[in-house]
Amino acid sequence: MTVRAEAHRGGLTRLYFGIAEDLGEPIYGSVPGAGPVFFRHGIPTADEPLHRAFFTELAHLADRSIAF
Repeated sequence: MTVRAEAHRGGLTRLYFGIAEDLGEPIYGSVPGAGPVFFRHGIPTADEPLHRAFFTELAHLADRSIAF
């Protein structure tokens, strides 16, 4: 799994969930992964740090990285 965060106008950040083609890809970041996106979800931009903290912990547990 990979998750890409993309800021939008109006205080919205979109999270794009995709399939990692290579487990060396960061689990969370602002750069799109190589695999297809299968789900998109909008969150308030103010909540993005909470999501980043969650995916950072998940990446640590899965021995993967994050990239911004």
